[in-house]
This record gives sequence, structure tokens and C-alpha cells, in this order.
Amino acid sequence: MEFRQLSYFKTVVEMGNFTAAAKQLHMAQPPLSRQISNLEDELNVQLLNRGAKGVVPTDTGKLLLAYADQLIQLRAEADHQVRFLGTAVSGKLRLGMISSAVGVVPNTLATITDYYPNVQLLISESDTYQLIDQLEKHQIDAAIVRTPFSVRHMREEALMEERMVAVVPKPYETGLASRISIHDLDALPLIVYRRFRNIFNQTFFEQGINPFIASYCDDARTAVQLANAKLGVALVPESVGLAYLGIGVTIHPINFAGWRTQVKLLWPKDTAASPLLKLFVQQFHD
Repeated sequence: MEFRQLSYFKTVVEMGNFTAAAKQLHMAQPPLSRQISNLEDELNVQLLNRGAKGVVPTDTGKLLLAYADQLIQLRAEADHQVRFLGTAVSGKLRLGMISSAVGVVPNTLATITDYYPNVQLLISESDTYQLIDQLEKHQIDAAIVRTPFSVRHMREEALMEERMVAVVPKPYETGLASRISIHDLDALPLIVYRRFRNIFNQTFFEQGINPFIASYCDDARTAVQLANAKLGVALVPESVGLAYLGIGVTIHPINFAGWRTQVKLLWPKDTAASPLLKLFVQQFHD
């Protein structure tokens, strides 16, 4: 099984027939048909159901297609990394990022692109555990994630630690100090970023309070927007709250040492850090 055959097979499935696939690949149809037939013979399976209206993958073909996508992508990335291994000033870095890192990373990205204009940053956004899964599958080179999480086989670099804050809309401002305590939250309807649900509940239990949870959500930015809509008071990392100053809410740091979270850079232990990745990490030390 060759990469060329996998590429041919992937194109045939995507185009839906051999004629269109051959045109896409700039080759004649008979050689393309032979390559797919040879692949089926080698694997001793039927990969395509052929009909008058075109072709569709069999269940086995769908399985191979999933692997083909990953293998082709890995081969392209391996080729790229080897070609640019000797330089730290050009190439591509595939970076995954959580949405709540919005106030942490942009200046660093700007520094890289300002000084190294030939560096291309391919940024994808997802939640922490999805990014860790993408790292394990080598679909991205590194990821910026937020604690808490559990992970193995990863190198990590702590980028920053920050406290939690309360994002308070005007209806709930009355009587609140600039810095508030855990007990101040007992009288407020809360909007909770779900990542911290267990930590918050444990703290409330230990402090002997039972605040009303008006809403749970899966994105810290959504929590702030719900607070701005006066649904309640959002509990989010400080960098997220500060990014939304001026929208009709105020930011109140929460005076509780146990509510701290770290933003970390992760990359696989089994992969040598590329010059670009080393350069990216170094920006946080300057």
C-alpha cells in the first residue's frame, strides 16, 4: 500500500466517480482504475461499490478513508518538518487554542509574525480535552489549554496562572466590594463555566453555602455574554473577564486562593520540538 494509492483512493471517493477523479489528478482514467484495483487486490477487500452513477465506499472503504486522511496529513507534516528542521524563521506551526486563552496569547503571536514574517501559524480552536486528543493523534503540533486536566505523554510549559473573577451586571452591583469573598457569592445567581463545576461545588460545600446556579455553559465567553444579558454573575478566569470590560459589566476579583487556574502549552513527548515550537515557547520567557 503506497501513499500514491491512498491519495488516488481518497480523490475517487471525494469526486464520486473515476472520470472526475482522473481529471482532478491530471491522469488518464484506465491507470487510475488499475491503481484502485491493485489496492483492493493487495488488501484482499472491496473498497468501492461501482455503479452506473458513480462509486461509493464500502464499509471497509470508509475505514480505509479515515486512515488515509490521517496518513496523508502526517506524511505532509513530516515532509514539512524535515525540510524546515534547520531553521527557526520559516515554516508552519499548527497550534490548537482554547477560547479562554483570548487574553493570554495574541501578543505573543504578534511578536512571532512581526519578527519572522515567513512563519505561518495555523490556529484551530477547541476545548482542552479535544485539543489533547488532537495532540495525541498528531493532528496539531502544540496546544494552549487550561487546567484542570489529566494527561500523559505530554511535555508542558506553564504560560501563566490567574485567579477567578466575578463578572457582575449592574442589577447585582449594589453593595458589592471591589474584591469579594466566597460568601458574597451565596446571595447571587451564578453562571458557571462547566470546566470548574466540581471545584466550585467542593468549595461551596466546604464553606457551608449553597448559591443558586442560574446556568452552566461550556465556554467562558458565553458565560460573560450571559452575564451581560443580566442572567446572573459569571465566574470565569480573570483574562476572560478583562477582555470584556466596557460592555456593561464590572469585574470583581474573588478573594480565595483555592480558585486558581493555569494556562499551559502542551506538545507530545514522543515528538522532537521543532525550531518553530521552541521559538514559540521562548516568547513567553522574554
